[in-house]
Amino acid sequence: MKSKVAALMMAMAVLVLAVTASLAGKVLFEDKFTSLDPSWGAPGPIMDAKAGKLLITPEVNTSQTVLNQGNVFPNDAEGSFAMTFVKAPAPTWGSGLVFWAKDYNEYYAVLINSDGWFAVQRYIAGRYLLPVAWRESDAIKKGEGVENQVKVVTKANKATVLINGKEVISLSGQPPQGGALIGFKVASGPEGSNAVAFSNFQLVQP
Repeated sequence: MKSKVAALMMAMAVLVLAVTASLAGKVLFEDKFTSLDPSWGAPGPIMDAKAGKLLITPEVNTSQTVLNQGNVFPNDAEGSFAMTFVKAPAPTWGSGLVFWAKDYNEYYAVLINSDGWFAVQRYIAGRYLLPVAWRESDAIKKGEGVENQVKVVTKANKATVLINGKEVISLSGQPPQGGALIGFKVASGPEGSNAVAFSNFQLVQP
């Protein structure tokens, strides 16, 4: 009798694990940033990774966009990560996730600044557009040294942005045909060079 109960409990445990894995989705890509994977590019003064952080520090009044060259991913996916403004002398300049990227000439980016504002930027045909103009959100933790958890969920032509578990915007867009690249973007202003750390990046297919 005991053996039957044990077998039943084991079967239930396996079922729970299977359901949990199903709900979590298929992991397409993840990076713990213990070191800089070459698919991000070569390490240098602007970008490097160590101790679980990808640190990007553009020069004054410039921006740095980095697209991972490891794979082309499905347009329907959930990208999640944590970001911290290590230094923010230019607090109104935003940084964040690049998604639905065809290449460096065509992409979307969810940008957050250390003043607690966010926007969704689109770069196409040599122009910067703002499908979601800059707006303030109480979901964002302000200032230097604080961590914000960000998730971007894309499905069909819809993208939904969540910050620290709170949905802040949903928008329609134009994903590239045949899949997309993913990456990060950091901007520095004339006031100084921002340094932004990204960690625990994961891309999941629901």
